[in-house]
Order: sequence, then structure tokens, then C-alpha cells
Amino acid sequence: MAISVNANAIFAMRRAGEELQRLRVQADLKQEDAAAELGVSRYTVSKIERGKAFPTNDQLSTLLDAYKASAEERAAIAEQIEQGRSYGRAWWEQPPFQSLFHSDSYRYFYLEDAAERLSLHSGTYVPGLLQTREYVEAIAAFGQKHESTEHREAFVETRMRRQEVLTRSHPVTLDALCLESSLRAVVGGREVMRAQLQHLLASLRKQNINLRVVPFEAGAPSISGYPFTIIDFPGTDNRSVVSEERAGGDTLRDDPVEVRRSRRKFADLAAHALNQEETIRRIDEIEKELR
Repeated sequence: MAISVNANAIFAMRRAGEELQRLRVQADLKQEDAAAELGVSRYTVSKIERGKAFPTNDQLSTLLDAYKASAEERAAIAEQIEQGRSYGRAWWEQPPFQSLFHSDSYRYFYLEDAAERLSLHSGTYVPGLLQTREYVEAIAAFGQKHESTEHREAFVETRMRRQEVLTRSHPVTLDALCLESSLRAVVGGREVMRAQLQHLLASLRKQNINLRVVPFEAGAPSISGYPFTIIDFPGTDNRSVVSEERAGGDTLRDDPVEVRRSRRKFADLAAHALNQEETIRRIDEIEKELR
């Protein structure tokens, strides 16, 4: 499956970082040694090796000299970094959006754009990728009422732009769970919520979208409002990532143990969810109650 060229930059950074780490270990050097060669802190070296930044050309040359890299190794990593830098600028890299998000919350956009499959539990909210503009505006009006109008507008536009992963030429496959309470909360008023429910019904006609509701009758699972997303990528070269929503923003983890734990949690919730046909009927019932 094709990946957006904008998304490939994060994979290029990760591969370059892993290769530089391999060369450092092969040279029997520590991160502190590499940092001393560069005249920077160990954190900078760690950041490069973790795939969160490309080294500058001077830094790369210094590191490769210190690691006694071969001509073939130098050429390969230089080409990889140059290619990664050449990818076009994504919409989220534009100033109005870039200033809104930080750290893992910002990195999540790259991962979501590169994903082949998203398995998510949205808890007490309608899944973000399936929210209508009016629903998002209602959320922002309450949750960000102390922010500027420009801030709220950028937040809403970000949510809308992210939904493009579902409609692009090679769309992501979405497998979503949400609680019944997310469908019954009358966000934005009856008309806004009716339109949101109708949008969900229309979205479920698309082959790449699956949504299941954890109903009230499921008991304890129906109040499990902890949102998380498992991000799977094409091929076998990139590890799956788990994103968890926290008060201070998203956190990203690619530790296989954490990923397996989240998959078990998702499976546990899915076992108590309605199937898609039952979900459609439940959404339809709730929409009719709002008429």
C-alpha cells in the first residue's frame, strides 16, 4: 500500500537514527562519546538516534568520521537522509497548525498519515476521524473557551484535515470502538447531534470504516472511557505504535510489550461491543429519539 510522501520523512528519520546507533555501537562508543565529538549534550545524540531529528550535514560528517564508517555506509545513510529531507511539507507543518501541538501530539500526525490501519477506542467521544465540523466546534467552544478564536479555528481545521486519511486514494483502514454514552450525549444541541449520528451511518457504508459500539448493557466495559489508538504500518520494517490520550497531550509508545497490552485491551472491549449491524441499528434508534 502506498504511503503519502509527507509521511515517509518520519520513517527516514527513524531508519537513519537506527543506522547511526548501530555504527556507534559497532565502534564501541557511548552516546556521551558521540556528544563530545559534536560538542553537544547526550540528549541531542539520543534525539537523532531515536529518529526525532536528522543530523545536520556537519554533525553527520563528524559522527561518521568518529564511527569510522565505510564509504558504502556513508553513501547509504547520506542518501537516506537527503531523501527524507526532500519530502514535501505536510499541512500540519504550516504555522497555524504547528504552533498548536507539541512533542508526541505533533508527531502523531506523521504516524497517522503513514498508517495502514488504526484500531482505536474513543471512549466517551465520537471517534475524531468520524466527527462532523459542528460536533468539533461544539467541543472546542466548551473545552477551549479560554483560548483565542484563532486557536479554536485551527483546532477544528486540524480535526477536519486529519480525516483525509479515510478518503485519500489509499485510505487507512479504521476499526473503531466507542461507548454508547458518546452517542447519547447531545453535543452541540439536538440538530448537531442528529447530523453527527447521520454522518456515522453514512461513514459505515464505506469499506475501510468499521465502528462498533460498547452498549450500556455490557456493564463495566461500557464505562471504560480511556482513549487509545493502535497504529499499524504497511510492511514489516516499522513497529506498531500506541497513542494514549493524556491531560497534557498524546503519548506515543512503540515498545512491543505496550503494543500487545493495548491489543489485549482493545480485544477485551471489542468482545463486549455490538457488531456492525447491531451498531447501525443502535445509532439509528438514538438518531430517531432526537427527532
